[in-house]
Amino acid sequence: MNPFRYFGGIDFSGAKEPLSNLWSAVGEERDGRLCIVSLCPHPYRADLASFVAEGWRRHANPGPGARVLWGADFPFGLPADAVSALPDLRERSWRAMASWVADRPPDEIRDALPGLGKAPRRTDTGGALAPLDLRLYRQTVEGIRFLWELRDAAEVSIAPVLPREGAETVLIEVYPSGAVKDLGIKGSRVPSRPGEVRARPAAFRPFLSFDHPCMEATACTLEDARDACIACLAAYLCRDDLDQPFRLDRAPRDVVELEGWIYRPPAALGG
Repeated sequence: MNPFRYFGGIDFSGAKEPLSNLWSAVGEERDGRLCIVSLCPHPYRADLASFVAEGWRRHANPGPGARVLWGADFPFGLPADAVSALPDLRERSWRAMASWVADRPPDEIRDALPGLGKAPRRTDTGGALAPLDLRLYRQTVEGIRFLWELRDAAEVSIAPVLPREGAETVLIEVYPSGAVKDLGIKGSRVPSRPGEVRARPAAFRPFLSFDHPCMEATACTLEDARDACIACLAAYLCRDDLDQPFRLDRAPRDVVELEGWIYRPPAALGG
């Protein structure tokens, strides 16, 4: 199987469309480093799905058969206890859960699971919010719906919940805020005083570069564009560690395959 040469990052949003805070970044490995070659806003989640499935190729110009690994910033699954509490679920699996969630609006799903708003996934570490937290549940539901619809629209692998051998498009869950801490990237999400934006590119330089100064300026100025680049970087750093949840063995395999897993840079895990 071809190794990954291209990588994507998604800063997701579950807000009402059209959106101003839904961004993607695409990067290419060049001389052993990640170079961002595309940084785009998407007004609708359907636009993003089309971009993830195929549209990114117009920006990166990959050769035939090129594979891409996407890092996406939203929970890929619900806590196991929440899945067990879903009414009329035909089986306790990620596929059954995602199908059920994709047919319902966020408020209906949260109302169907009272008392589980603060319940974390057993696989979560590093300060991530519970998937059904009041601040996150819309993003969680819309994200799972996005994955379910993307799965129907393209041949994708969703690790570790719905892997597909040989898929050219692979998605993993990442957490940009956690990755920033893991990697020691300095600077706040947005400039906090005049002139600060001029110094912010230095924080990126040890980790990645940009194909054009305009993309660098956008990533250094807009929080959502920056997080898309961090998500892309996290995917790049995890490219050889897709078995991470099973290698670390912090939760049983069946739980990992149900709840999902936040992939972290291997160096932060001692791997």
